[in-house]
Amino acid sequence: MKKTLVAVAALVATGAFAQSTVTIGGLVDVGVKNVNKVAPGASTTSIGSGNNNRIIFSVTEDLGGGLKALANAQMRFDPTTGTAEGNGARPLFQGETRLGLNGGFGTTWLGRGLTALQAPNGSNSDPWGVTTVAGSVYAAGFATDYAAGGEGRIDQALWYVSPSLSGLTLSATYSPKKLAAAGSAATADTATAQGANAVTAITTARVSTSLNALYAVGTMLNAGVGYERNRVGDSITQFYGNYDLTAVKLFASYATIRGGSADDRAGVTFAAAAAAVNSGAKGASNGVAANGAIKNVTFGATVPMGKTSLRAGYSVWNGNGSANQEVDSKLGLGVKYDLSNRTYVYTDMANQSRKNNTGATPNTDNTKSTSLDLGVSHTF
Repeated sequence: MKKTLVAVAALVATGAFAQSTVTIGGLVDVGVKNVNKVAPGASTTSIGSGNNNRIIFSVTEDLGGGLKALANAQMRFDPTTGTAEGNGARPLFQGETRLGLNGGFGTTWLGRGLTALQAPNGSNSDPWGVTTVAGSVYAAGFATDYAAGGEGRIDQALWYVSPSLSGLTLSATYSPKKLAAAGSAATADTATAQGANAVTAITTARVSTSLNALYAVGTMLNAGVGYERNRVGDSITQFYGNYDLTAVKLFASYATIRGGSADDRAGVTFAAAAAAVNSGAKGASNGVAANGAIKNVTFGATVPMGKTSLRAGYSVWNGNGSANQEVDSKLGLGVKYDLSNRTYVYTDMANQSRKNNTGATPNTDNTKSTSLDLGVSHTF
């Protein structure tokens, strides 16, 4: 159950008082996973999480006249080790760090978080909300930011979210150009890379932009379309949505991901994973190929049966979008059982076919892999 703390801060300069409401919540998810294809010497069974474990701090202050100040910070962690998510490779507050204002004009934010397109599409296009081993590959090969923790998130950004216009919500995210990391091998600047003793900074070629329109009819229908381009010229155009027929809820998504040019990528360090869900790429930079195009289709369904829900999803995509890529695919099936309004247990199976990786990595090279999980999740 969420616990709300009320903090009263004295404004010394004016002698006035302002009241802020601080809400602390989060999610803990732990389970057992088995994957039949692993790297040599690795265990096929592991204990981990099917969702992103987090502690969320949300602040609201009523400024009067219908205006509110907002702040959100979302810390992510690994419950099996007590360390930050990703063995410390990601930011401690991986989920979000934003400050904003809300009023009749809508909501504005400044900071770091999911972009306008990425924030709503996962939960609206995937029966698992892009969690567990069965989560659909809803945006194969696309990284919002090629920096640690940049899967779906952007830093140093500005957001705007409109009020609902008869069910239609418009949103946008903007982030300026950013300095690229220094090259480790070079000792001086070149035309395409920043040297270790750099004098002239190399910046990423473009600003980051994300646009989204989401139309909702109560809880029955959600339909969205979005466009996003990252700092190195990669872009994604996605149509997504779900329709609740009571007896079954249907999900679908269609996306085209295009790679930026080699010039746009020159001198940029690729530190982010290629996609939010493993598409089979062997390296962090093996997402969408430069000048390539990935076509990604997903569809799925949930079937409520009292406290039990059945889930199914299927995704197809053409590798990393290079020429002559074959179609990769992923099938997911799962069962979720609610123990209470905040706690549920789940089990899932995923079968993934990879046809476009060659090399010496048995767990990813041109193979079919099967994953199973069994876990428990609690929100507070």
